[in-house]
Amino acid sequence: MQRRSLRLFAVTLVGVLALTGSLTGCGKKKSHGLGGGDNGFVSGGTGGGDEPASGPSGLSSDIPTDLPSGASDLPSYGSPTTSDPYSSSAPSTYNPDATSETSGTSCRYDQSTSQFKYDVTVTNTDTTRSFRYSVSVSWNEYGNDGLLGYDSQDVTVLPGQSETFTAAASYTITKRTQYTCQISLASKTPASS
Repeated sequence: MQRRSLRLFAVTLVGVLALTGSLTGCGKKKSHGLGGGDNGFVSGGTGGGDEPASGPSGLSSDIPTDLPSGASDLPSYGSPTTSDPYSSSAPSTYNPDATSETSGTSCRYDQSTSQFKYDVTVTNTDTTRSFRYSVSVSWNEYGNDGLLGYDSQDVTVLPGQSETFTAAASYTITKRTQYTCQISLASKTPASS
């Protein structure tokens, strides 16, 4: 197919050059010499000057000189599709801050184990993806905010579900102590499959 197209182009180019009678280009000269006494390209006719030749001569009559109006032997590839089977959509975004998805209850000191404890509930609000939550809890002395204890735990929560765990930090109380419990950090990342 490519050879046929190239042959048609060459025949057409020869025909156009033969009809125009000369090659013209940029610059001061009107024509560039390719033969003939006055540097004009002559293919039949009397040659010379700006007048084109009367027509091609010496061409075989079985060589087509016109371009086909349509090609019937071109391959068909069908209509282009809008979806690419090799591409994947980007995962939807999420907010890594999970403080609004965590809550704590029952802030207490367990004398039998000498531990501060705090029950933490993590709720995955996403209904399609599991997330791994990292939650940090701190126990502070009431009034001067001195740190009494700290615990950090990771928990994976399924889509639309909740998980509860008990955060704990060892501490021996030797005097009357007032304290507070707080979730100091809560973040999440998509759980790996």
